[in-house]
Amino acid sequence: MKAITLVKILTFVLLFATGLSADTEKVKILGIGNSFTFNAVKYLDDICESTPGVDADVAVAGIGGCPLDKHVNLAKEHEADPEKGKKYDYQLNSKKVKSGASLKEILLAEEWDYITIQQVSTKSYKEETFYPYAKELIDYVRKYRPEAEIVIHETWSHSVNSYRAKDWKLDPDEMYTKLHANYAKIGAEYGLRIIPVGTSFQNARATEMWNLQPDGFDPKNHSLTYPEDKDNLPNSPKSLNSDYSWKKKKDGEWYIGSDGFHANTAGEYLGALVWFEFFTGHDANSVTYKPKSLSEAQAASLREVAHETLVAESES
Repeated sequence: MKAITLVKILTFVLLFATGLSADTEKVKILGIGNSFTFNAVKYLDDICESTPGVDADVAVAGIGGCPLDKHVNLAKEHEADPEKGKKYDYQLNSKKVKSGASLKEILLAEEWDYITIQQVSTKSYKEETFYPYAKELIDYVRKYRPEAEIVIHETWSHSVNSYRAKDWKLDPDEMYTKLHANYAKIGAEYGLRIIPVGTSFQNARATEMWNLQPDGFDPKNHSLTYPEDKDNLPNSPKSLNSDYSWKKKKDGEWYIGSDGFHANTAGEYLGALVWFEFFTGHDANSVTYKPKSLSEAQAASLREVAHETLVAESES
């Protein structure tokens, strides 16, 4: 009797597990963009893999520093001559599939459920740079993947310590206000949903943990030397951007590189959390995975910001 009961229990467990697997439908996401796209999805695979009931393929068709007009022009070149326009790095689930691919090739590589588009950060706050290119890219995507939902990836503003804030006199808050309005306008005009990553950065910076202040550091005029000061860069734990890093010239000399617009680990994690909840519907607060360099408190803060941002956007 005990043996029969055990068999029944094991059979039930097996059927239950199989049922869960069958109910877990794979979501296929393709991001068309540049380094900011790679930033936003860097930890998305890890987050999805660590979450029961989530199965996702995450891909990027990216070109460093690529704006909307370049995406469109490359697509037109490829349509006119199939040997041209092959400039994309194609990444699938954090692994490089191909360098030198065309956008059309990547669009046809999988039956994508969602395809994201975005503007390059240096043009994101300039409304005129979205026209007519956003519509042309949307039309091109729909030509080859009419069944996919096109979604806008709202990028983020730079750090208060970025050379863009210092040399360009471009205030990060002002930049956010403009880029947020531009993405919202495109979304409204073409009926597209928006992944509010830029808004999540802004919301995080409004908290004490991520309220970064200008450090006054000049990467071109300083007293730091390598390797003595390898770990002494003023990279505040409150930053969401990769502000400074040691770089090596071809002659072997080390210097401090100034960035401040790409996301650092914290920013990449926040972006991935927003993408995760947006596409899967799972509360970002339920995520257990975190990058090793982040503390538990930092990770928990970013999960909460991601979730609250999406809740607020859905209610607005």
